[in-house]
Amino acid sequence: MTVSPALSLFLRRASRWLAALTALAAAGFATAVALMFFWVLPNISSHRDTVADLMSRALGQRVTLEAVSGVWQQARPEFRLRGVRLYDQQGHPALYLPELEAAFAWRSLLFLEPRFTRIELQGLVLGVRRARDGHFYVGGIPINPAAPDSGFSSWLLRQGQVHAGSATLTWIDEVRDAPPLTLTAVDFTLTNVRWSHRLQLRAIPPASLARPVQIVAKLHARQVDDLKSWNGTVDANVAGVSFSRLAAWLALPYQPQQGRGVLNMQFEVARGALAGVTAGLELHDIEAKLGDDLPPVRLTQVRGQAQWQHGPDGYRVAFVNLRVAHSGAALGAPFNAGLSWGGTSHEITAQAFSLGGWQSLLPSLPMDAALRAHLQALQPQGRFDLLRFGWTGAQPGLDNFSMTARFSGLGVAAVDNQPGLSNLSGRIEGDARAGVFEIDSQQMTLGLPDLFREPSFAIDSLHARGKWQKTPRGRRLTLDDMAFSNPDMAGSAKGYYELIPGQRGLVDLTAHLSRADGTAVYRYLPKHIGDHTVEWVKRGVVAGRSNDVQLNLKGDLMRFPFDSGDGVFQVDAQVKDAVIDYVPGWPRIEGIQGRLLFRGRMMEVTSSQARIYGVALAPVKAVIPDLLHHDEQLHIDGQANGPIQDFIRFANTSPVGGRLHGFTAALDGSGPMKLALSLQVPLRRSHDTTLVGRLSFLGDTLLPPGLPRLDQTRGDIDFTGDSLAAKNITAQFLGGPLRLDTQTRSGQVQILAQGRATAAGLTSWLGTAWKDQVSGQTAWRGQIDLEPTGERVRIESDLTGLGSSLPAPLAKTATQPLPLVVTSQPQANGQLHDVQLGRIVGAVWRSTAEGQFDRGELRFGGRAVMPGEPGLRLAGNGRGLDISGWLDLLPGGESGEPLSLSAIDLSFDALDLMGRRYQDIRLQGRNRSGLLRAQVSGTGLNGVLTYRPAGNQPARISAQFRQLTIPARLPAAGPETGSNMKASDFPVLDLTVEDFRLQDHALGRLEATAHGTPQGLVIDNLQLTHPDSVFRMSGLWRDSGPGETRADLSLNVSDAGKLLARFGYPDTLKRGTAQIQGNATWEGSPADFALATLAGQLDFKAKGGQFLKIDPGAGKLLGVLSLQSLPRRLNFDFRDIFNEGYAFDDIGATLRIARGVVYSDDFKMRGPAAKVNMSGLADLNQETVQLRVKVIPKLSEGVAVAGALLGGPLAGVGALAAQKLLRDPIEEVISQEYMVTGAWQAPDVQRLSKAKAKPDNQVTEP
Repeated sequence: MTVSPALSLFLRRASRWLAALTALAAAGFATAVALMFFWVLPNISSHRDTVADLMSRALGQRVTLEAVSGVWQQARPEFRLRGVRLYDQQGHPALYLPELEAAFAWRSLLFLEPRFTRIELQGLVLGVRRARDGHFYVGGIPINPAAPDSGFSSWLLRQGQVHAGSATLTWIDEVRDAPPLTLTAVDFTLTNVRWSHRLQLRAIPPASLARPVQIVAKLHARQVDDLKSWNGTVDANVAGVSFSRLAAWLALPYQPQQGRGVLNMQFEVARGALAGVTAGLELHDIEAKLGDDLPPVRLTQVRGQAQWQHGPDGYRVAFVNLRVAHSGAALGAPFNAGLSWGGTSHEITAQAFSLGGWQSLLPSLPMDAALRAHLQALQPQGRFDLLRFGWTGAQPGLDNFSMTARFSGLGVAAVDNQPGLSNLSGRIEGDARAGVFEIDSQQMTLGLPDLFREPSFAIDSLHARGKWQKTPRGRRLTLDDMAFSNPDMAGSAKGYYELIPGQRGLVDLTAHLSRADGTAVYRYLPKHIGDHTVEWVKRGVVAGRSNDVQLNLKGDLMRFPFDSGDGVFQVDAQVKDAVIDYVPGWPRIEGIQGRLLFRGRMMEVTSSQARIYGVALAPVKAVIPDLLHHDEQLHIDGQANGPIQDFIRFANTSPVGGRLHGFTAALDGSGPMKLALSLQVPLRRSHDTTLVGRLSFLGDTLLPPGLPRLDQTRGDIDFTGDSLAAKNITAQFLGGPLRLDTQTRSGQVQILAQGRATAAGLTSWLGTAWKDQVSGQTAWRGQIDLEPTGERVRIESDLTGLGSSLPAPLAKTATQPLPLVVTSQPQANGQLHDVQLGRIVGAVWRSTAEGQFDRGELRFGGRAVMPGEPGLRLAGNGRGLDISGWLDLLPGGESGEPLSLSAIDLSFDALDLMGRRYQDIRLQGRNRSGLLRAQVSGTGLNGVLTYRPAGNQPARISAQFRQLTIPARLPAAGPETGSNMKASDFPVLDLTVEDFRLQDHALGRLEATAHGTPQGLVIDNLQLTHPDSVFRMSGLWRDSGPGETRADLSLNVSDAGKLLARFGYPDTLKRGTAQIQGNATWEGSPADFALATLAGQLDFKAKGGQFLKIDPGAGKLLGVLSLQSLPRRLNFDFRDIFNEGYAFDDIGATLRIARGVVYSDDFKMRGPAAKVNMSGLADLNQETVQLRVKVIPKLSEGVAVAGALLGGPLAGVGALAAQKLLRDPIEEVISQEYMVTGAWQAPDVQRLSKAKAKPDNQVTEP
């Protein structure tokens, strides 16, 4: 390549000029250095005023210097100024700098202005003040932001570095009237590199305000006065800030009352304006008021980052990873939230944001009072995993929104008629034109106060998908599919709802329930259905379920319930096991299997199967024709078949029982019945319920309380709510035919009865004991009036045709008339009863409203009169009364509460008791203070009876008789049974008789005590005391099973001869003492003593007596024991021993008794003439004996004496010694044995040979 001559010439010239300029610049720089080193620095102190003048012109303020010096430092000059003072406009010192150092920069020569690589200020004390007029003063020098830059600021930013150390800065704000704020240890560094400026400030504020402050600014600006050229950031870090104290000097947007924390803030500057602020927060115990009339906000802790940004599209406030601890709560989870606005656009964003807990801050936030109240009422809760909600215009609405959200646990309270919900989870995406949604929620609630009375509905699970879209008339919400379940129901639904402004909207919804609980139906009835209807459904549907419910709702909701047919509302349910309580006070309908239908304003229940108690109902239909009418009516029609017991329960638990005045309360029965019933129930006035029905008896058995049963009952009873009517109801009653007719007069039911009673029918009612006591039959008639206060009853019969062999005084022939009149009528909260049987006996008594006996009289021989005092009075007289006979006819068992006797006044010519007849009996007494005391007199009878009824202690009968004679048994009397009374029913008995006699036998003084227990009658003590004997006995009568009496007894006899004489056996025994002790048992009561059941064991001992000669048959068994019937001996004659009366020294025996037979194998009788050993038995029932008797005469000593007389003393002694050593061989030789058998009166006695008389040959017990 070649270069043109012209260009070559230009280059050569330019090179020469450049070399020349370089040389010139080097020369100039050398000259400047030389001048600075050799002239300026050495003489700078002499030019102090010149330097001060230069500084005054540069700052625009007067400056004076105390001293100026200069040194050469690191190849550059350095100036040091001391005592620098700046003066204000009035000439007063405003700023004092103890020392200032400046390192000269050689580039000053290039820019032709003084520039320094470093400016150092030490000990600066600077005051900054804002005057009341708003002007600022720095060091007393006014700062006018509106004035043009004097050039000093720009010059300062062109220096290398400016540093002020150990400075003190004081801020005085007269506008806020705040105390001075002094920052100490201020360290300020400004570093400038071309257009980049770094400012670093460190200072120590008062300890009560904050910890040391650090500010770092990184800015970029070409011109100081060109704000649009400024860009960069300013970082400020301060810890331990007390916001309540900071408010004195800083105008905050709130009024902090307490709080502390750390602030790490960054300010972003763009084009000379604040473009954004980012603050890292670590705050504690914040309490601040955001308005004068608002309560303070209280936060325990705030941690995270806050952002404010201003861009070309508007503003944005955001919080990043913000965690907040509300007052009294733990630190919450981090979340992000933001708000953007600019022009007409707005957007709210959030991530991981939980609404819970923020409600507590609503009262403290500055907002419209109505909005605050609305938000407080809504009580929002839940979590937004993601939220972007935007709108255009001032307020969001259905026509200007867009939304994307994922949420869980979302909820708001129902306010006014707005829906409420809780725990809603799902997603939404769309805008005002269209959108989609998905719901997947568990354990949520939904409240629709505009539609339902129920505050909210629990939903265990809800899964739904759908969409919305704008339509020409409004917006359509489409439900593509939905599945739901809760404790009340489970099912699915689909359809749409079109919201039209100003209208209720259009709906087309189909739902199917696979599970539904009938008791919850009332919850889901729309609000426009009447309150009384809803209340009836709530109370009336007691149970029920369905697994097939169809719901169809279609049409304009403004026309609901579509009476004109321009829409559909229908709920069709197949009902199972339902229970309906249709009217209070009526029995429920149970076991309903049928159909429930809501169609329009009508509700209908039809049942193919149901029951009331055990009564089968089929078919049954219940209809409410108009659910919306102001006077809703329930119509029920049905038929029933079932057992009579359940019909009786129906009557007793329904107003029917009230119409019958409780007549059926205790009624029982068996057999089938039929019912046809129609009810009309005004739901608002259920007490005005009307009914019409027919009750049919189909051969039933009725069991009226306390009355005979009715068999083969047939007929119909027609009834309404006010009347009862029946014709010719027939039955079998008391063994004969019965006819019943009923009618209602003046609101009272009257029953007319007539029939015949047979002896067999009476026996079946009164008991089998009456079987042989009555015969024949008789006619009777009766009337029952069912009055509001009770039943009025009258029964009449002359008993002609009915014969009676009942105990006195009720025996009669069949042809003999005996008028019987029985009446019962209400009286003073009770019932008055009257029974009159001819002139023989009458009874009158009054019972309370509870059926308890109050007072009355039983009178013999006349008409009873109602006594004035409570209790039962017995009165009257007669020829005879068979007490035992009547006791045998009365049933045994529990007798209930005993009647309290108030008085007794009875007289009878004869009184039969326990088979014995007492003559001329008179019994008189009265009850005083709960104690009945009666005087008893009669033939052989005189004493006092005292009866104390049971109370805190058992009942007690005490008897003190001067004389009591037990007469002989009547010839036709049966066993001495004491009635059917149980032993445990006996009161405490205490009997004392001074002269107790059994017929003509004086037994002495009788003392006896006994008491009843659950185990039986305990005989505590029975003692008969006589001069010749004392008898004692104690024991127990057990009446369980066949019954048994056990007794421990003893008899001590001081003169046996006199004892036998008292009992009709005189001259049988002379003298003698005896003791008998042992135990005995027999079946039945103590009064049922019978030899056939007697058992036990007795120990018998007797001494010092002599059997006298007993006439045959007189002593019976005693004659046998006296042995006077023994025959003459073969070689010895025993007549001298027994026949004229045997004297005994002692007798001993153990007697065992079984079933009335006495056994003994150790009977021994010893006397001076002989010894007698017996074994065998005596049958007390048959009066026979079977005894083996051994008689041993006492002859041995006599033989020895005879030997002495015949052979001398030596022979006598030898004979006596041989007799004793050989155990009375002579007596054994002459002893005899006999078998005594047969009747006591004439026993058969056989002597046994020696060969047959073996020692062990004895009679034994079978």
